[in-house]
Amino acid sequence: MVNFKPSELELKQEVDNLRYQLSIAEETLRAIGNGEVDALVIAGSQGEQVYTLQGADSSYRLLVEEMKEGAATITTDSTLLLYCNKRLAALVKTPLKKLIGSDFKQFISPSDIMLFEALCQKASLGSGKGELILIAADGTEVPVYLSISILNQKGVDVGCLIVTDLSEQKRDEELIAQERLTRLLLEQAAESIIVCDHQGKIIRASEESHKILGKNLLLSNFDDMIKLELFPNSNGGQSGLGKENNSMFSIASVINGNPYKGQEVLFLRDDGKTFNFLMSASPLSIPHNSFKGCVVILTNITERKWAEEALKKINEDLEIKVSERTAELESLNHRLKQELLEQARTQQILQDQTQLLDLANDGIVAVDLNNNITYWSQGAEKLYGYSKLEALGKNLVKILNTQFPKPLDKIHQEVFEKGNWEGELIQTNRQGNIVVIHSSWSLKKDGDGNPIAILKINRDITKAKQAEQAIIDSGLRLAGILDMAQDAIISINEEQQITLFNQGAEKIFGYTANEVLKQPFCLLISKTFIERHDQSNLELVSSNCCLFKNIKDYSEVIGRRKDGTEFPAEVSISELFLDQGKILTVFMRDISDRKQVELAIQKSQEDLEIKVQERTLQLATSNDELIREIAERKLLENQLHQINEELEERVEQRTQELAKAINDLQQEAIERQKATVALQDSESRFRAAIDGSLDAFFLLQNCRDEAGKSIDFILVDMNSKAEEMISQNKESLLGKGLYEIFPWGQWGYFDKYLRGFKTHKGFEEELAVSDPNVKAKWVQLQVVPLFDGLAVTCRDITERKQTQEAAQQANEKLTRWVNDLKQRNRETVLLGQMSEFLQACNSTEEAYQVINELLKPFFPHLSGSLFVTKNSKNLVEMVASWGNIEALSESVFSPPDCWALRRGRSHFVASPKSHLLCKHIYKKLHRSQLKLINSSEIGRAVTTAMESSGVPLPAVEHLCIPMTAQGDALGLLCLASQEPGQLSEDQQRLAIAVAEHIALALANLKLREALEYQSIRDSLTGLYNRRYLEESLEREISRAQRQKFCLGVMMIDIDHFKHYNDNYGHDAGDIVLQKLGAFLQQHIRGSDIACRYGGEEFTLILPEVSLEILEERAETIRIEVQNLKLQHHYQDLGQITLSLGLAIFPAQGVTGESILRAADAALYQAKQQGRNQVCIFSQSCDHFA
Repeated sequence: MVNFKPSELELKQEVDNLRYQLSIAEETLRAIGNGEVDALVIAGSQGEQVYTLQGADSSYRLLVEEMKEGAATITTDSTLLLYCNKRLAALVKTPLKKLIGSDFKQFISPSDIMLFEALCQKASLGSGKGELILIAADGTEVPVYLSISILNQKGVDVGCLIVTDLSEQKRDEELIAQERLTRLLLEQAAESIIVCDHQGKIIRASEESHKILGKNLLLSNFDDMIKLELFPNSNGGQSGLGKENNSMFSIASVINGNPYKGQEVLFLRDDGKTFNFLMSASPLSIPHNSFKGCVVILTNITERKWAEEALKKINEDLEIKVSERTAELESLNHRLKQELLEQARTQQILQDQTQLLDLANDGIVAVDLNNNITYWSQGAEKLYGYSKLEALGKNLVKILNTQFPKPLDKIHQEVFEKGNWEGELIQTNRQGNIVVIHSSWSLKKDGDGNPIAILKINRDITKAKQAEQAIIDSGLRLAGILDMAQDAIISINEEQQITLFNQGAEKIFGYTANEVLKQPFCLLISKTFIERHDQSNLELVSSNCCLFKNIKDYSEVIGRRKDGTEFPAEVSISELFLDQGKILTVFMRDISDRKQVELAIQKSQEDLEIKVQERTLQLATSNDELIREIAERKLLENQLHQINEELEERVEQRTQELAKAINDLQQEAIERQKATVALQDSESRFRAAIDGSLDAFFLLQNCRDEAGKSIDFILVDMNSKAEEMISQNKESLLGKGLYEIFPWGQWGYFDKYLRGFKTHKGFEEELAVSDPNVKAKWVQLQVVPLFDGLAVTCRDITERKQTQEAAQQANEKLTRWVNDLKQRNRETVLLGQMSEFLQACNSTEEAYQVINELLKPFFPHLSGSLFVTKNSKNLVEMVASWGNIEALSESVFSPPDCWALRRGRSHFVASPKSHLLCKHIYKKLHRSQLKLINSSEIGRAVTTAMESSGVPLPAVEHLCIPMTAQGDALGLLCLASQEPGQLSEDQQRLAIAVAEHIALALANLKLREALEYQSIRDSLTGLYNRRYLEESLEREISRAQRQKFCLGVMMIDIDHFKHYNDNYGHDAGDIVLQKLGAFLQQHIRGSDIACRYGGEEFTLILPEVSLEILEERAETIRIEVQNLKLQHHYQDLGQITLSLGLAIFPAQGVTGESILRAADAALYQAKQQGRNQVCIFSQSCDHFA
């Protein structure tokens, strides 16, 4: 089988052999050049040939031509080639003819020109040797070892060049480095790496594979030694799956070209322990080599599987908690939505009410305490003509030029004292018109009861005032006219009932107006006239009334006075049609005098006719008498004619006067009737409004004694709603006093009502009613003074009060929920912030500082501390605290001293006198009093001790919460309060959540620290590994370049380390490595870095040291390490010695790789020179590297 990877020893031997041959060749050439050799024997393929060199130039040339090294001579001034052999021509791939006479520098790499010139300078002093790169004609770089010597030929100095090809040596060095790297990888690899040949035999295996698989695997058949079960899929499975579900892995399939990547496999070790591996297997072949095999990498995921199982269980528990919490939050969210909907409905109601206020015809205005306008409704815009933008912020009194019934200060004082005021104001609108306003003021207060604004409801009563004044004026004018008229003016309705009776009628008929109002009109007409009146003009309606139809003006009737006397009367009837029906106005004039005159005239005419007849009879007897009679008759006729004319003129004049008066009376009657109808209509509307009102209405009349003093208010009217409210009927309460009417009346109410009646100032108030007969439990009273009484409106506000109370309770509940939600949100934000900070921490020490700062906002009114369990599990230590907790608890105690750590769950003590106090609480007590007390008596002992010593109990309650992660107790969160009630259930719940978050974060940090430690630390010695060495070296070199200081590197190798493994076993070798690692850690500075380079080799990085100090410290380590006492199984291992190689930056290397290579070369020189010594890197070290 081809050895595709020779051993390190073989490669070293080959390199040493080549170097030896090179040194012999150089020495031979030097001796030949100096003429010290007479003959030379050359062993060639055709046997040994002896050449005589004295004077034998041909023999010398033949020797040079047959050399394995390239040889050439050059001029010392221009480096032109004078001669070169075939080997050199082959190296630069240029024909000999072209080489002779060319400049040798053209074949040197530009980066090595300066090195070549330096070697030439050294050759002038002795000899120059060094490694450089030649560039062949085809551009190939050829690493060579160049030796330059100066020879004097016939008085001329020429340079003699010996060029040795180092290509194979470099390849061998790369192979050595690869072999060393492979060995280190296999030794340091955390995975099990196994390399097999084409037959499936194991030819390489990492240390981890030997440990995990529990046997020596080298040169064994893979399938025989390692039986792996394949899981059905690469996503893994569980270790408990049956074999019948899995197939067996065979290495032959991989060798044949079937790779595996990320395949989960199961391995059962001989001792019965099961392992889960993540396997990656791929075929392996080496270019330009016949080797064929495969590599298998097994990553141990057993612990990860366990962690996944634990994590899965934790996730399931978290999902359950999240679902429960989600359900709780959904329920809370649903309730919150309901409350928000209710609040939205309430806001909508308020908006609707605001819109209703804007739609109201009344002007609603709100002013601040300085009378500046803060609210201006649409009704106010219509009433005054000012828009909202024009009015807001202006002074109400100035903008409307308001005239008050009394000084404004007194009105404000009354508003502040009573809360309201009502009155009439005279104001001027934007157009300059005077408006009369009925204004109702109410005082608005804030939540603290301080007045903040005045709400004014202004109603325009200008037209009503004008109509009222017109009615009053018309009534006065009509009453004056009617009373001035001598005729009877009577108004009757459709039912023939008298509604108007003036003073003229009272004089004519002898009745007063109160006696005949509402009486039938037939009372004033003679029954005889009614009985014999023409039915076409007068229709009998009943025995007590009649109905007039189509009667002519100035018709005559027979009237009847109160005393029963009858008289002729002239009648004129006018009809007036109103909305309420037809009104008849009857004008009656007593024409008794006129009738008497007419009777007298009639009687005179009758007497005159008798006399004429008598005189006619006498004419026949006497002409004279006839003439005389005729003359008398003419005279009498003239007198009668004159009397008739005068009478007619008087009648006509009186008729005209009467017609004018009647016309005026008719107009006044129409106006009076309109006013009466308006009053009746207003009264009807008022009555309808009162009867249809949803509020109870009571009309009270002032009752006075004989002296005119008010003694009570009696009920004169009430609506049906009032009967329903107080559960009594109207008839039973009419005429009763104030305290009998109102069941909620109290002593002193009469004075309050009387004061409002006398001052003409109403008031409003709300009362709670406890009378069982009253349906309402809350009523709102509004008392309005009248001319001779009071109007009391009672509104049932029970439902509004209940709504307000329910709204208040709902608002309080919503406020509590919102506060709880805010608190939960704050806690969630704080938990998230704490988790972010803890995840960003790089170490547990940093996490303790973060926790100490972040726990205070969670529990601002509590004292607390965080305890962490030591790795030994026998002590608990305080790592963070706030408040006064250090005075309440021990900073270090054992886990059994805390009930929470014993039970594995939170432990709450609400009283310091409890018998279940933790031992670590109240550390200021004399410990001598507690030494003999067991845990069950700790509470009683603490209380007794502190009471006996007079020391007050330092805390009222405390809570201990264990912090666990994956079943491991990580520590304890302790909270305490000196005030009762601070550790509520919410606080305890929050503390448990905080403890869980901290425990999980600390567990992750410790796991991260462990993984980081494993990734940069050597598990055996505790020193940094090679990976960390390379990263740190580059970092320290960069820092040294910036700060301009030196950096020392020390390579250390244990002498004859194989002796310990061979004689005492590998365990003894491990002890030697561990002891040396501990020794190095004790003998370096804090800024120094100690690493295990590999195997028995160690490396120290020492910043800011000179070469002298570096050498001194190396000598100190070399000498003092010999004093170590090493034993294994009570057997002395003897003394250990070290070989040390030193190199310093930047003198001996400017990169991490070069400085390590220099230190390694120095170490190799120390070992070659006999070991147990310190060697500093120099050019001579290259011969030993």
